[in-house]
Amino acid sequence: MNELIVTKTIPVRCTVIDTDTKQIRSHTYEIKYGLKTEAQEGENYDTAYIHQNMSFQIANTFLWDQLHQSIIYDFEGKALAEKNFCEFDNNFMFLPSLSEATLISALHCKLNAIIHENSMVDVISLKDTVDDLDYNFVNTDFEYPMLMDIKDWLGELSFWEKPWWYRRDFSTFDNIAESKEELDTWRKTNYDLSAERMERAIIEIEESVRQQMTTTSPDDKGQLIEVDFSKKTPKPRLVPKNPDK
Repeated sequence: MNELIVTKTIPVRCTVIDTDTKQIRSHTYEIKYGLKTEAQEGENYDTAYIHQNMSFQIANTFLWDQLHQSIIYDFEGKALAEKNFCEFDNNFMFLPSLSEATLISALHCKLNAIIHENSMVDVISLKDTVDDLDYNFVNTDFEYPMLMDIKDWLGELSFWEKPWWYRRDFSTFDNIAESKEELDTWRKTNYDLSAERMERAIIEIEESVRQQMTTTSPDDKGQLIEVDFSKKTPKPRLVPKNPDK
């Protein structure tokens, strides 16, 4: 099979709540990823380029419009983050641990979950521009030992059946019910609506890319397009519950 390969670097700023060191740290990363898209057997190149552009725009929009300015914390910092920052519009990223190894594993997994099925992110790197450190992660077998099963991580009362890094949406947060009754009620009344809202951004990007690439001239169909989704892409997340309410 033939492959279409592209790389992209996107600057991202994040705030990390570290209860072990009792610090709120600011990190500025340059996130670079390599994207491969396969032209399937019997598929023309126009279709493969559309799939490549879909994946390219989805990954870029997620990193810049969703991940940028995120507040990152682990289980120990969860209550603190939810109590003090739930009223702000920053995106929340909830991780099993605050190590760069966990962060880069989650991002690699998430990018592969949200891009087109014919595409693959094989390598991703984080450059900490303040400390001048580079973290590189290459993974083609999609095994993530740094990431936990959701029941091992959050227990039986997790709102979702799989963690955010495996879901095909723009969320980077998971919630926990206070009781089995609350969990059952939420899944009956809010699950479908929440899932649809979080998946909407990807669907809109795919539709926009397909429309633009099917209306361009034949000479332009093999080019990567840059679409500004920042003004219209929603910032879907599971809003943390304020423990004081």
